[in-house]
Amino acid sequence: MSPDADNLEAEYSPSSVAKHPAPWYIDEYARRSDATVTALGDRISREAYGPGSDEYVVLARSAATAPLLVFIHGGYWKALSADECSMWAADALDAGFSFASVNYTLAPTATLERIVTQCRAAMDWLFDASGLTPARVVVAGSSAGGHLAAMSTTANPQPTRCFAAVLLSGVFDLRPIVATSVNEPLGLTIPDAVRLSPTHSRVTPIPVVRAFVGEEETATFKSQSSTYVDKLRAAGVDATYRVVTGRDHFDLIYDLLTPGTDLGDTTIGLLRD
Repeated sequence: MSPDADNLEAEYSPSSVAKHPAPWYIDEYARRSDATVTALGDRISREAYGPGSDEYVVLARSAATAPLLVFIHGGYWKALSADECSMWAADALDAGFSFASVNYTLAPTATLERIVTQCRAAMDWLFDASGLTPARVVVAGSSAGGHLAAMSTTANPQPTRCFAAVLLSGVFDLRPIVATSVNEPLGLTIPDAVRLSPTHSRVTPIPVVRAFVGEEETATFKSQSSTYVDKLRAAGVDATYRVVTGRDHFDLIYDLLTPGTDLGDTTIGLLRD
């Protein structure tokens, strides 16, 4: 690789500046989520939103009209699952919210376009066929999940029914990753990257967007979020960008529903107000 290529690879490698390597965090996500699912028992279950074996949500139901928090996991579109990213379900129920973690088919089995279609279908199912009639829906996503949350709301050609999107360390302009190892399972061309990038899509109105990154992230990940927030603001969206002290790309999500943290208080406030 050239020096520039090496630098680009490092900038899109969150582990290069995180406290621990990615596999350490993946194991921790699974441990926390397994403990949560075990504790909740029959209060949480997999429910299909489509015909494919990977097309399901992990759903913890509160009252039918309770606010709903939807989470879309990251993993660079090739790793993780809804089962490993359900650690907030008990906290959501304790606060009076329903919680759904969206699963999707991973690359390279699925193209990125197919993954986006699945996430949009999951959101439609939650609104139309889940039996829930939530007073308010907030969708959150981390890393690749931030991209998918945006593609399901602010970059969705169809009007969004979500009140807010909480975008954590997202990738909103996919063009740079075409030249990195991130693209190996995706096989994106530059035209593909443009078509599937929130930064290059028309903004679909949504009342609120809150974008967060960790202090301990690469400059590129910070720029991805701040640039997209600028685009949203220019389109009239109430959008903000914040850097969370002491957090990195992988542990930022621990704050999602934690009272007393900037991210947690923001998410809880969006669901309750």
